[in-house]
Amino acid sequence: MGVVSRAVRATLVLALCACGGAAPQTRHVPETKLVSRPRTPSEPVDVLARLSAPLADASWIIPGPAQLILGGTSLQIPDGAPVMEVDLLEQQGNDVRVGIRLDHARFALWTSRARLLAVLARDQRIDGDFGGGPDPIEVVLHTGTGVRRLAKKDGRTQIRYVGAVEVEGWVPDEVLVERGKAGRRTGRVYSGRKQLMVTPGSIIRTEPRWMGKQLAVMNEGFFLDTVKEIDDAWVEVTYEDSDVRVHGFVSRHDPPGRTHQRKSPELAPLAVTPNITVADHTCLFVEGEPVGFITGDREVMLDKGERPNEFALTIDSPWGAIEFAAHGPADTDLEKCGS
Repeated sequence: MGVVSRAVRATLVLALCACGGAAPQTRHVPETKLVSRPRTPSEPVDVLARLSAPLADASWIIPGPAQLILGGTSLQIPDGAPVMEVDLLEQQGNDVRVGIRLDHARFALWTSRARLLAVLARDQRIDGDFGGGPDPIEVVLHTGTGVRRLAKKDGRTQIRYVGAVEVEGWVPDEVLVERGKAGRRTGRVYSGRKQLMVTPGSIIRTEPRWMGKQLAVMNEGFFLDTVKEIDDAWVEVTYEDSDVRVHGFVSRHDPPGRTHQRKSPELAPLAVTPNITVADHTCLFVEGEPVGFITGDREVMLDKGERPNEFALTIDSPWGAIEFAAHGPADTDLEKCGS
């Protein structure tokens, strides 16, 4: 099949940012910019081998500005893109290189380390002594839950979890790691109790009064499980899913609290208009380095390159259209890699 002329490519420039506060005299974890740095020869990474292997231990990123190579063209992604499961390949200073696994392609890119979520290595009760007993008033984040780091102080890290509920607090540094079990899915745990419908921003507190300490805030969820009706204003409630368990009190009359609710992308990246089908494991190059490969026989946009035996191969991605180089004597005989 022949190759037609190159189409116009568009790039959306939107940045993903996160709000966050910190306690006084704490060290903030800043959002950092990608900076070109030399490779570290003592720490080689076989990117193709890692991308070819099954993903057992995953990491998670909040997608944002990225680069295929350090110092290269910046890739932008619409604000509000969902958290992405990735393979953590290597780190250099404030940057991390991660393996992206899409249905149609696998490739490596660099992004800010600040976008890498920390992962709970064990079930962790958030700071505070909220009482004992067989069913204590408390909030617990479960093993494998991804959280944002906000600040550090005296061997502890301030974190924020954002899901159906939002939780913020301090945890020991040693409970946070960078990898967890791949393929983890979040699901609601139903107690069989009567459900209470609430609005986003509803605050779950440690006691049935307005001055009670905040445990969690409803974020994307709308239903809590009722334990007991306290009075016309207050209800004892629970909520649990694969990430979090909370038991406390919610008011029907409290004003809503602040949340960091995930946004849906306002704009979707423009899709590539394919003009050819390339074979499974067609190799993807950037400045002569293989950084990934096509998975399965896939439709892509392919154009002649500036050099002999080189082509420009463009695929769709969460970052929009990404152009790689492909090598071969013909558009139907491109070099393959990976396994």
